[in-house]
Amino acid sequence: MIKKKIILIAFAALLAFSLTACLGGGSSEPTKYYTIAVENIQAPTSSAYADKRLQVRKFTIEPAYQRANIVYRESAYDFMFYDLDLWASRPEHMMAQVASEYIAKSGLFKTVETKPTGKPDFEFLGNIVAIEEVDEGSSQYARLAMQLTFRKTESDQAIWEKSFDEKLSMDNREPRTTAETISKLFGKYMEEALSEISSQN
Repeated sequence: MIKKKIILIAFAALLAFSLTACLGGGSSEPTKYYTIAVENIQAPTSSAYADKRLQVRKFTIEPAYQRANIVYRESAYDFMFYDLDLWASRPEHMMAQVASEYIAKSGLFKTVETKPTGKPDFEFLGNIVAIEEVDEGSSQYARLAMQLTFRKTESDQAIWEKSFDEKLSMDNREPRTTAETISKLFGKYMEEALSEISSQN
């Protein structure tokens, strides 16, 4: 009886080990996280808003991209995402924070805040339409489509508003490269936005 129990225990242990091996236990790939970074841009030299307060509002994003997973597409009909390569936080949160850093560094406003300590004079908003890696045969691109808006606080009428939608070529299909290229595109958009906003009055 004891011998049979030992055999059964050994068999159960072997079976458990086999199942673990089949499921990839102990050899799974680690999850990696990526973020959008501030790029060096040419800031405007003067502004009509130097004594004004600005709030960067939380950006919005199209429902399909409301995820931390980095999205990639191989055609207009595909919509896929990486399981283990993720944004450090949702894109709309990251890009609002990066936008506030760009605007603060530009010196266009007296204060730039995401959570205002006093009533702001103006608001800066963004809506992300697409943020993705695009694979077209042997060519890879990063695409960022979005709308940026500058307006008086609690006003529905924009002082300045513009839509952007560009693809930038990448050397490889690596999520880190996608994050770097998206950062470059966003830097380009913000440089253009700040330049045009500074000329508004």
